[in-house]
Amino acid sequence: MSSSKTISLYLKDVAISAKQGCDSCMTIHNTYVHIKDRSDQNAIDQLSEVTFQIPVLDAGCPMVLACSDSDGWYSWDELFTERSAAMAPWPLVGHATERKKSALGSVHVLKEWIATCDASHPECTTRAKSMPTRVLKVDDDSVFLYIPENEAEPYAALSHCWGKLPVIQTHQSTFEERISHIPWKDLSKSFQDAVTTTRLLGLRYLWVDSLCIVQDDIEDWVRESGKMASIYEGARIVIAASDSSDGCDGFLTERPRMTDAKVVFEGFNANSEFYQVKVRPGDDHRWYGNLLPPRSQVVRDSSPLSARGWAFQERLLATRYVQFRAQELVWECRTAIWCECGTLSRPSQQRILTSKKKFCETLRQSNSDAVYSLWSRIVNAYASKILTNGSDMLPALSGLAKRFQTSDTSSKPNKQKGAGNYLAGLWERDLPLSLL
Repeated sequence: MSSSKTISLYLKDVAISAKQGCDSCMTIHNTYVHIKDRSDQNAIDQLSEVTFQIPVLDAGCPMVLACSDSDGWYSWDELFTERSAAMAPWPLVGHATERKKSALGSVHVLKEWIATCDASHPECTTRAKSMPTRVLKVDDDSVFLYIPENEAEPYAALSHCWGKLPVIQTHQSTFEERISHIPWKDLSKSFQDAVTTTRLLGLRYLWVDSLCIVQDDIEDWVRESGKMASIYEGARIVIAASDSSDGCDGFLTERPRMTDAKVVFEGFNANSEFYQVKVRPGDDHRWYGNLLPPRSQVVRDSSPLSARGWAFQERLLATRYVQFRAQELVWECRTAIWCECGTLSRPSQQRILTSKKKFCETLRQSNSDAVYSLWSRIVNAYASKILTNGSDMLPALSGLAKRFQTSDTSSKPNKQKGAGNYLAGLWERDLPLSLL
């Protein structure tokens, strides 16, 4: 034991104990052999140099097994029993649900998350007073640009990378054509997947920036980009094509086979119930500040969408935001963070500092120092993002600035609400400190 919260073991000792009939060690040993096979590495060459760490974290959740060796190889996996099956005899090995084999199969999980959020998250209630100026109408076999008139129907919005390839857009010359009909074949794979997801969620409307803003009309672009805060906050769900570098990739893809779970041990528990222990690769979500040892530091999100300046604002402004990642869905709303594997729902993970929940909680504070400090952190993070057009630097922050202006930074009567006057990236009341 290295500490009260982490069990440390050497592979050599585990292998000896497994040969002597210890079921616990046999389970760990079988898991290690599977991990090495999966990663195409030679198994058990130097037994004494491989170590395991087992964090003792959350009752009822999958057991985390972190493996490493002296050459720098590292892997961490989860051991679990199916939620609908019998429990294993070890309290550390909790229940879990296997990830779906395709992103398309996970859309029903997203539908359940939306229903749960509707029923139990008052902070996330979205009752849009109006719809965007234009949306795509997608509720039947056709897709076309639609102009709502005094309507307040729920809609989805897409957050995506434009990429280097041409993206279908609405221009002044194609405006009437888009209102009449948009051929399915003209939509990129990501746009097609967004339409499919919107339909499966039972929604009739979808907002996509390149099609719902007239791209060569400067007045329209300025006016509509200034509405970003209300568009993303008002959307029933914002769909993020996180791992798609451009529209050709799509996001309703098959999951990598390496994410499949494999049975590593089976037997009968004390109640004579048959159980199976499965192992799957862990997804540590370290861009959220995962606390699971031994690698608990926050790292930069490597997804293409996370590097984009406009997408940074879209994620923070959205009331509900779901990332279609290569391995699974990740959900953020004003109240919770969820993922298909369950890691982000663990009690030990609820100190996450970089979530939408923390963002919204800070804006509800009456402490103006905390709000200005949050703005400073956002601007610093935003400075590392990519913008196709350098002139978009301030517009891509404008929606967030409007959100800060509606924050409750003063609980005193007759005091100005919100962050105050916005001065091209700075706040008038915070100007002396901002210029230091």
